[in-house]
Amino acid sequence: MRRHRALQRSAGVIVGIVLAAASCRAPLPTPELTWRGEREKAVRAALTPAALARFPGLRFYGFDPACTFRAMLEPVVPPEALEIAASDGRQRPAHRVGRVRLSFPGGDAELTVYQLDDLRAQYPDELFLPFRDAGASRETYGAGRYVDVERLSGGVVSIDFNRAYNPDCAYGISGSCPITPAENTLPFRVEAGEMIPPGHG
Repeated sequence: MRRHRALQRSAGVIVGIVLAAASCRAPLPTPELTWRGEREKAVRAALTPAALARFPGLRFYGFDPACTFRAMLEPVVPPEALEIAASDGRQRPAHRVGRVRLSFPGGDAELTVYQLDDLRAQYPDELFLPFRDAGASRETYGAGRYVDVERLSGGVVSIDFNRAYNPDCAYGISGSCPITPAENTLPFRVEAGEMIPPGHG
């Protein structure tokens, strides 16, 4: 009887810890909730009817404010030409235009920021930041993810890895998706943003 009561008390403590942990989890900020809903709609709209019927929905990590940054974009002068391999076997011409230094929960990183030459004429201010983390092929898409870079004043940029997203090719949407260059591979996990689609590994 005593052992039974002791087990009950232990179970009660464990349940209390679990409930306390759940209650401490911050709700998703409204802008993040809106962005995720719009992202889901965009992917669904691009799928074929057959693919849509099998689509289980997007998966995301929890929101982590420590993965939201404002940083100086250190320019590469002059911009360095290179080619970035794409999912369809093409080489997409691009330029290294800058680098950012960021401190993630998992470690510090220097990431290269690019411009894709075939988009520069139409979108002259658009920056391209692909990255691959240590969870790639298990928790995140193997070829890497993309994150938007917003230009602010004074050479500062805003980058929110909670809004990191998979290339269209991860969902079977046709395209020529750039594959993350080796120089933007991180040795630690970035547990923010979109996760690997089911069925990929």
